[in-house]
Amino acid sequence: MKILMRLLIFCFVVGLIVYFYVGLNHSAPVKAPIEQKRPNLAAIFTTGNYQQCVDRFGTVSRSAFDASGKRIGTQVGHVGGPNGIVVEMTYLEPDADHPLGQAVDGAGNPIPLDTGPDNPTPVSVNQTPNQGPLVS
Repeated sequence: MKILMRLLIFCFVVGLIVYFYVGLNHSAPVKAPIEQKRPNLAAIFTTGNYQQCVDRFGTVSRSAFDASGKRIGTQVGHVGGPNGIVVEMTYLEPDADHPLGQAVDGAGNPIPLDTGPDNPTPVSVNQTPNQGPLVS
């Protein structure tokens, strides 16, 4: 009886090993990681729906919008260039792939976003000794 039980357990273990080994597809090709493509900023900001503002110091900002009127991103720069702006920085709105958004320099290279410290230092709200409570 012991021998029959050990033989049954052995066959069960061998059966599990064969089931899981054959069940896995070892010959499936490995997919290459998806290469992230840079957005075509020129197409977004020059041929689409955009609004451009120039202040008295020569700073230019241009915001592009999609067909529904939602802002896609904003470019900041100074007056000049063929489109009226020499782009220094581009900010793209957050999306599913980039929850914080994206920042791109004038040459189209991605740059890291500085979102501040993870644990900001607390700001004291104590009054100074010379100042009493504000009464309105």
